[in-house]
Amino acid sequence: MIGVVLLAHEQPRRTAQLARHLAQEGCRVVIHVDARATEAQMEALTGLVGAEPNVLFAPRLKCEWGTFSLVEASLGCIRLLLERFPDIRHICQLSGACLPIKPIADLHTHLERHANVDFIEAVSVENDAWVVDGLSMERFTLYHPLAFRKHRRLFDRSVALQRALRIKRQMPEGLVPHIGSQWWCLSRRTLDLILQDPRLPEYCAYFRTTWIPDESFFQTLAVRHSDRITSAPLTFVRFDPQGKPYVFYDDHLDLLLHAEGFFARKIWRGAQRLYETFLDPNLAARMPEFADETRLLRRFDRAKRRHQHGRSGLVCHGRHPGRQLRDQRFETARTYTVVDGLDAVFPHLMEALATKPSVVAHGALFAPQRVEFAGDVGVFSGNLTDSAPIRDRKPTQFLSKLIWAERQKLQVFTHRFDGNAVIDLALLSDPNAHVLRLRDMWLLDLFHKWQIDPVMTRAALPEAASAARRVDARFAAPATKAHVMTVGLGDLLNGGLETANRMSKFLPSEIRDQSLFSTIAIPAGFNAFLRDLKVSVDSYGLEYLADAVETHNRINRFLRRKT
Repeated sequence: MIGVVLLAHEQPRRTAQLARHLAQEGCRVVIHVDARATEAQMEALTGLVGAEPNVLFAPRLKCEWGTFSLVEASLGCIRLLLERFPDIRHICQLSGACLPIKPIADLHTHLERHANVDFIEAVSVENDAWVVDGLSMERFTLYHPLAFRKHRRLFDRSVALQRALRIKRQMPEGLVPHIGSQWWCLSRRTLDLILQDPRLPEYCAYFRTTWIPDESFFQTLAVRHSDRITSAPLTFVRFDPQGKPYVFYDDHLDLLLHAEGFFARKIWRGAQRLYETFLDPNLAARMPEFADETRLLRRFDRAKRRHQHGRSGLVCHGRHPGRQLRDQRFETARTYTVVDGLDAVFPHLMEALATKPSVVAHGALFAPQRVEFAGDVGVFSGNLTDSAPIRDRKPTQFLSKLIWAERQKLQVFTHRFDGNAVIDLALLSDPNAHVLRLRDMWLLDLFHKWQIDPVMTRAALPEAASAARRVDARFAAPATKAHVMTVGLGDLLNGGLETANRMSKFLPSEIRDQSLFSTIAIPAGFNAFLRDLKVSVDSYGLEYLADAVETHNRINRFLRRKT
């Protein structure tokens, strides 16, 4: 016969469902309800259990996480089970958030075949790094009289002080520290030996000031008294990288049907489909012919990777990569294309890109006035608004969410690398960015100012040329991880098909089209501006404007040929 210790502190309806099912399947159940639960919850639980003869309630203790009170509760339940039901051969410890995932009849058969085997995870602390997050050997060598969750700061100060004083207490003679999951199944023989051990009060006194003793008390004593232990527990539970158990929901039904063990923890209270399936007396009919545990383990491996590294390109309130991670992983989900200046000399470029089915062609996403989304919409996918103040509050997060929202398509947008230093740096440091840049865009910007006020434009020429050089240096910096192709006006005018072919090959496959660069448009009056610019450059005699002079000469020769 199987006995069950059921530790509960909330959800009386779910706890009662589990207890009644186990009792009706031939188990003997003792429920311990945390004394911190309200009287109303206790009354609800007793009312739902009813007069089930195979379900008992243990005296209630106030249980604090990580303290010996949980072990005391378990000991009380074990004593009650062994006294009231002499025919019990194994006792399993479960929580109110557990569910059987195999028919209880199969569990009876399994334990009958292994009458003297203890199913408990018992790992030597000295030889195995079982602890994921927190103290390991110091659970045993330091004193822990305080509840961690209730007195967090005092707990940490106590540990720091004991480390400074080099305190190292000794375990009772004959015990070797072992650790493991608190959800175990021990034979009656081993439990009798533990309870009848004359040194049990000494052991209890020692573990009373051990941290999280419910993960070490029974594990250590089972190793001392058991003839045969298997570290494959009967309860299926997996922990995240912080040591917290994963929670199972209704969409995990198929996975749990293939899971190892006879019970699973931790089940979400609202998983109605799981409760209906696994508490069904006809569960055997739902079980697969062959269990596929590898698929379930792969799912946990993927969950662990996502917990530690997140999903590439997805930034949320609970995960944001720090600067130290930028070299290995950036925030954007996929490649995207940034057009800097070429839209000014190929005026139909963005319109042509917008006609391609696998492309989302925006305007200037980081324009000062508003965000120019594709289709000129006010709200884009991902609930992104065209508000410039909202965008500029967290511009890199705006970019990452934008790319994530339409990650099935290639997104293209225009941007001038001469204003927003934050987003300029983010784009240039992103290996997913493909930047197609017109090096002489600053000349076109200067031309529009020259049309309004030639005198002021001549005076601003040295400063404009210096700013253009600074932008060039930013592109050439070692921190630049983006894929960049830079062309000049002279290259476009004199290179012809060769330059158009090079630009087309640089683009991602979705927009690789040489016809995009077949017709170049030079603004009317640009020739006169260049003539005036050359005179101004000669009068200044500044060496750093040599590139501008050469560009002027090339464009002027091209314009003379055209006329």
